[in-house]
This record gives sequence, C-alpha cells and structure tokens, in this order.
Amino acid sequence: MADLRLRSHHEVRGAVFRTEAGWSVPASYGPLGFEVSRVRRGAGLADLSDRRKLVVTGEDRVTFLDGLVTADVKTLDPGSSSYALVLTDKSRVVGDLWLHAFPDRLVLDLEASQAEAVHGHVRRFLVSDDVSFELLPAAMHLEVIGREAPAFVARALGWDVRGKPSGSFVTFPLDRKTSVHALRTTRFGEPAVVLWSAGGDLRPAWSALDRAGVPAVGREALEVLRIESGLPRVGVDMGQDTLALEAAPDGAISFTKGCYVGQEVVARGTYRGHIRRKLMGLRIFGDVPPARGDPVTLKGAEVGRATSGAWSPTTGWVVALALVRVDDVPADASLFVDRGGWDLRARLHPLPFVRGSA
Repeated sequence: MADLRLRSHHEVRGAVFRTEAGWSVPASYGPLGFEVSRVRRGAGLADLSDRRKLVVTGEDRVTFLDGLVTADVKTLDPGSSSYALVLTDKSRVVGDLWLHAFPDRLVLDLEASQAEAVHGHVRRFLVSDDVSFELLPAAMHLEVIGREAPAFVARALGWDVRGKPSGSFVTFPLDRKTSVHALRTTRFGEPAVVLWSAGGDLRPAWSALDRAGVPAVGREALEVLRIESGLPRVGVDMGQDTLALEAAPDGAISFTKGCYVGQEVVARGTYRGHIRRKLMGLRIFGDVPPARGDPVTLKGAEVGRATSGAWSPTTGWVVALALVRVDDVPADASLFVDRGGWDLRARLHPLPFVRGSA
C-alpha cells in the first residue's frame, strides 16, 4: 500500500482514507455536502498525486499517438492539452487520459488504475516508429476546482492563469528546484486549475492554498461531482464492454482527424446510427442510490443497467447514470431500478444534472 506524499497534511485535516489502485487516498474530510457545495459555490482542493504520467518522446510521437487516441493530436500546440479515449479496433474503451503537449514530448496523464493497461496497449502498436515511452513514478498532482479556483491560485501562489484559454498550461517555478505546470481547464462543469510536477514537491503549494482558505475535497465528493456532471468513468460507466459512442463525453472524439484505432466503428455508428445503448441520466425517487449493474426496467422488461449512483447535495435528489436502450424508452417513461430486490422508481433526466458555472 502506497501513501501520498501529502498524507500527513490530510491527517491533520481529519481525512478518512480508502484504498484505490494500491494507494491510500483521502475519501473525505467531513460532511459530504460541505465538500460538494464548496466546489459548486467557491473552490475545493484535491490531491490526485496517485495519477500516473506516461511520457512519449521521439520524432514520430505525434503521428504515432494520433493514430491511437480519439483527440486530434496534430492540432495540439506546445502548452495545450486535450482529453481523449484509447480504443480497441472494435471501438471498445481501453482507457481515457489527458494529453499535454510540450515542445519535445507528449505527456499522458492517467488514472493509476488505468496506467499499466494503457501503457501496454499503446506499446503493442510500436513497430519501427521513432517513439519511446517512460511511465513515471507517481507525480504530485493537485487540482483546485470551482468558480473561484483561478483567483485562489493567483492569490496563494502568484500564478495568474485567468487570461489563459481553457485547455492551455503554463510552467512556473515553485522554487529553485521545482517547476510546476498549471493547466487552465474545467472539471465537473466548474473552472479549475490543475497543478502537477513530474519530480518536484508540491507540499508548499498545498500549504499556501490551505492558508488561503481553500478546503480539501476527498474522493467521495469528487465522485458525486462527477455523477452530477454526467461524466463517465472508465471501469465504472465505460470500458471494454462499451462502445465509445455509447458513453463518450462531449468533445472526447474528433470526427475530422482521420484514421485511428477504432475509428471505423465510430464512423459507422455516427453516420448510420447503429448505436442502441447510450449513457443516460436517471432521477431516482427515493433515498437509495443504485449500484453498478442494477437492472433498469420498463413494464417489467429490462431496458438497461445502472452504472453509477449517488445522493446529490446540489439537487437534493438521488441521481444515477445508466446504459439504456434508447429506442425502447420514451423520454417520459416510468422506470424502475432493481436495487437488490428493492424497486427504485426513476425517470430519465437530461445530462448534466448540474451545469456548473464554467
């Protein structure tokens, strides 16, 4: 079991820990509703330093990766980033990532649970290309999320990214030894600043943001925020049992970039409309969230399966994501979710449940 470098800081804040992908990570610091509301109304600070960074170098790195991910890598200038999926040739989802472009390298930012699988998958396609990979040990990675996030970062650290377009990053010195990449982006429908450093120590940055009054946010709150935003997670809402078009978030797939692994199936599904299932939102009328795999039924017949569920402090409801056979379910249908023998009444709800301020 690995500990985050900020473990002692989390303990001081009263964190309750849980295990994820071999790491002990902070699940919560207090009431769930408080952590979620601070992100929605101000800003919250999350430690995601268990994420892995895969560095790709070599003269052919752009064309090689462009043929393997759903984003248009060719259009990324140095200092820009993009979200992307990695697919099988059948358009099944292997993983997702954030891709950062530097003048001499590309860096893939991955969840710890996906890093080895994605690394192994892309290496399989390496034949004679001038491309090298290095899967780094966990780099320190902090995210400040909420409408006040850019202002807090500017005030606490002196790095002002408020004038930068979303998806761009700037590199700042934290001290004589540490450079930090600050990415201006959106998380859960809210403005966000991602701070990461491959070999540096971000504990001074955490302490400065702490002194500035940014509350810590644990993984339970991040999961609620994700579901409120209608965003799928690999291994939960999408994976190798789902097609990309069934669950991919908006903007994850470029439809103009040309060929990549899985593109033929994506194109066929887009232009011929052969996608029967879609990831959709459910409002649950009750107090119990569905669990992954719970059947969704209409008039006694199964029409889908729940993938994620949580109580949403922002809406005051239980909300869920589900893969549903779209042709079988009218928009106003009365549905039920079988939660271990309990029938939870539900209706389709447009995604996202919460739009955010971005």
